[in-house]
Amino acid sequence: MKKMMFVFVAVLMSAAVMAQENPVEASLKSAVVFLNGAELTQEAVLPLQKGENEIRIEGLSPQINRNSLKVSLSNGVVVSQFDYGVDYLSADKNNKALKPLQDSLQLYEKELKSINNSLQLNQKMQELLLAGVDHSMQVERQNITSEAIEKNLSYYQRRSLQLAEERMAAEQRKEVVQKRITALKQQIKQDGTASARRSGILTLSLLSPKAGNAKATIKYFTSQARWTPFYDLQVNEVGKPVDLNLKAHVSQTTGLDWKQVALTLSTGTPSRSNSLPSFGIWQLEQQVMRTYSSRNYMAAKAVATMDMMVAEDSEEVMMEESDSYSQSIEDHIQQSEQALMLEFVIDLPYNISGNGKEQTISLAKKQVTDVDYKYQTLPKLDGSVYLTAELKNWEQLSLLDGIANITFGDTYFGQTYLNTSSTDAALKVTLGDDPQLSVKREKVAQMSKTKTAGQNKVVTQTYKITVKNNKRQAVKLSLQEQYPVSAAKEIQVSLEDNTTKWTANNTERGLLTYEFELAPGESKEVVVGYSVKYPKDWEINL
Repeated sequence: MKKMMFVFVAVLMSAAVMAQENPVEASLKSAVVFLNGAELTQEAVLPLQKGENEIRIEGLSPQINRNSLKVSLSNGVVVSQFDYGVDYLSADKNNKALKPLQDSLQLYEKELKSINNSLQLNQKMQELLLAGVDHSMQVERQNITSEAIEKNLSYYQRRSLQLAEERMAAEQRKEVVQKRITALKQQIKQDGTASARRSGILTLSLLSPKAGNAKATIKYFTSQARWTPFYDLQVNEVGKPVDLNLKAHVSQTTGLDWKQVALTLSTGTPSRSNSLPSFGIWQLEQQVMRTYSSRNYMAAKAVATMDMMVAEDSEEVMMEESDSYSQSIEDHIQQSEQALMLEFVIDLPYNISGNGKEQTISLAKKQVTDVDYKYQTLPKLDGSVYLTAELKNWEQLSLLDGIANITFGDTYFGQTYLNTSSTDAALKVTLGDDPQLSVKREKVAQMSKTKTAGQNKVVTQTYKITVKNNKRQAVKLSLQEQYPVSAAKEIQVSLEDNTTKWTANNTERGLLTYEFELAPGESKEVVVGYSVKYPKDWEINL
């Protein structure tokens, strides 16, 4: 009995040793990339003997969500247990690919040291040559002849020129060697980052009903991948449809190079918490007054938000344009709308490097035919007139939030943001300012005054706004002007009778909107006047 137990243990140990010595490499078959994260599917062919087997599968991502790991096998093979780990020695194995570069770097660094030594020796020889000739001239100065002087000077000149030429050649070679060393170091840094990737290891304990090969399918989620939607927005002419080309920036640092994989881009967010929120108890109690105003708080919050945006924008982004299937990639993409997400399935094999560089993929071309072009200006804030496009029925296009690169005609006009969570009937896009439309806002002095009436002060301010169309075609223009809104009953605000009749008046926000058409060369004037009455001992932000 003991002998049989010993043989059984020996067989198990032998199988474990074989699993360690003969690992199986898993190949990546497909990747579903979410806005943050990806689900990878890998396959491996396992040589099995009948009964119990210990198999070690290499080539998985070293950074996975263990809870997402799923393993399935063919031919009735049963997984009795499995264990996932990371091979920290795999980076040392991969570093062999760097050896030629490192050897070249070592040779160039050795040559650079030799050149520096030669330059130091050359400098020393120059100094010794000058000192030697000077010494010879001083020793023989009593009996020296003109012939001897000429001989010494000729030797000094000839030898100095020779040393100068040698120095120039050495410095030129030094410059070449230094550039080569810099290039090699950069290449080693880049390739070293890639080759230093660790490998995820999956160790399986299997029960096989028969000897032979079985296919293992391994699925798991990793957070080390993402894609970001963006648009190329093309306007060929005012009054014409708007072309939207949906594209994606895809990048991944999963520790694997994705080669010839079936790629799907999804708007899902599987790593997000899926718990439905619940209400807590809303208890009312006395609040302690703060020493700062809500306006100060909002201002500080806005500054912090802008600082964060600037920090994000300043980060250097390395982009790598896709040169595969760039002519008609959209023809090979199937878009489907699921219950919780959109999916873009690419039916061509794709390559995406694991170095984190962004690769651009063109997903879909859409056209908005129902577009209302309008010029808008807010002269109190900005002395420009902007061309905007209101995209109607945009909900039917399944658009995504994202940056849009604007091209008008053949000219790039900058970027805007498509906010597809908007509840407005039309999706408004600012295309850029038009210098052929001018606007001027000026205070009318004779209609602006301050006076005291009893215990109150009355401030009247009037502004004249002039807009002119310098274009050769008529335009539709929307002009907005602001007036103050009272936040206390002691402050009374009213519009003056000389105010030009508006198209719309948002009394809650204090916004007057004027909409009109301007013929070529036509000018229009808008007058906005308001008065503010408040206690004379008050200081208000007027």
